[in-house]
Amino acid sequence: MMFDSLNPIWLFLGGLVLRYGGDLLKTIAQFGLQRLACQITIAETNPIYSAICWELERTGKVYDFSELIYTSTPLVPPAIESPTLKTKLEPRSGWIGIGYQGAYIGIHRHDFKVTELHTQLITLATLRWWQPQMLEWLTNIEANYNLEAPLIVRLIGGTISIVRTQTKRRRETLAIDTVTETTLFKDLDRFLQSRDLYRQRGIPWRRGYLLYGPPGTGKSSLIQAIASHYDRQLVSLSLTDMDDSALLRAWSEITANSIVALEDIDSVFAGRKPLGDLSFSALLNTLDGAGAVEGSITILTTNHRAQLDPALIRPGRCDREFKLDYLSAESCAKMFGCFFPDADLAAVVSEQLGSYRVSPAAWQNYLQCQDSAEEAVANCNFADLQLD
Repeated sequence: MMFDSLNPIWLFLGGLVLRYGGDLLKTIAQFGLQRLACQITIAETNPIYSAICWELERTGKVYDFSELIYTSTPLVPPAIESPTLKTKLEPRSGWIGIGYQGAYIGIHRHDFKVTELHTQLITLATLRWWQPQMLEWLTNIEANYNLEAPLIVRLIGGTISIVRTQTKRRRETLAIDTVTETTLFKDLDRFLQSRDLYRQRGIPWRRGYLLYGPPGTGKSSLIQAIASHYDRQLVSLSLTDMDDSALLRAWSEITANSIVALEDIDSVFAGRKPLGDLSFSALLNTLDGAGAVEGSITILTTNHRAQLDPALIRPGRCDREFKLDYLSAESCAKMFGCFFPDADLAAVVSEQLGSYRVSPAAWQNYLQCQDSAEEAVANCNFADLQLD
């Protein structure tokens, strides 16, 4: 018989294929998607969630919607007229597809439940080489629907996901000294206006900055304010979750209109020794190698400048350094004025600061808990707010 001539090894392997073949194919497919696809997940609490729904309805690019839910006020004030401003539209459950400038973008609405938390999510997915079209589609929606928040994107291992969209951070709300703020923004203005000059001199048109100082001194807030002021997309790379190839893939997808934030860089390397899977040489080559993006602005932050290797923060990688320190009398009064516009009381409370080492984050947290300027002054005790 034919089965008598079969080698037992082949019978064994055939059994494995029959038993685990489905799981194997699934694993292979998932591995391929991780390398070839990218996605963005947006929660319904994010303003751009509703804007996407309005845009899909307006353009008629969606196959169908779920029921229209009446609301008393528009969820998003779109610049483009819509006949159903007082309805809440949601794409149907499952995958739908749209085309944009030759790219195919899949859209999937699904539930997310963790204990008592229940929310709706929209996931946008496309192939990696269509990622620029997907980001452009989102950027256009952001502009057309008057969303005041910059699109904040976090890249982790080459996968894109929107983690939050928030109101643009105004410069006047920053609790940093005027000299530091003015010098930094003047340097940025000069860089952005000097593209032709860089090219004439054969210098790569990119700029790097290092923000350092104690925790809670406003480094992340300053980066958000820069992105808001120059209307640029903010890209935050989580280097602790990357290896060399993931960093290379993520960096290749950064556009010229980006501000790239590498926060807490001291948590990634101890000197030149990697604390994770990312090598020091890969990061250096990414910052100023052939793959560096023309027109991009890279900002590194650290709480411990002394722990950084000099090669990482030399000119060409970090062209300027700015220290963000504890509250000064000026920044103390400035932040007080953002909460309570009373110049006299602001001057009074700033005089009480003295030599206490209080971070802007601690001062902001205190002011948020006060109901009036008078109450804030009366209850203020900088000794309780300073770092130990």
